[in-house]
Amino acid sequence: MSQSNDVLEPRLVAVDSYYLSVINDRIQDLSNDAESLSMALSAISTDDDASRGVIVAIRAALLANSELATILSEQMDGLILLPELEVTDHE
Repeated sequence: MSQSNDVLEPRLVAVDSYYLSVINDRIQDLSNDAESLSMALSAISTDDDASRGVIVAIRAALLANSELATILSEQMDGLILLPELEVTDHE
């Protein structure tokens, strides 16, 4: 998407809850992958302080991304569980 959210005009769109569930599954995959990569990095042992610092920074970023993806997934769950609305054609 080339436009930032502050440029887009608010509008209602019809989205199938199944499609939202598929997107939510991908978000959960990203969260799990980031957490797994962080754990894998913790298995690396080094005596070099600079390398240790880089590993810690990357682990922190991965865990932050995992947490953000978890929050996004919870928000998607909220959208998926919204009640169905009937749309009236105004043509």
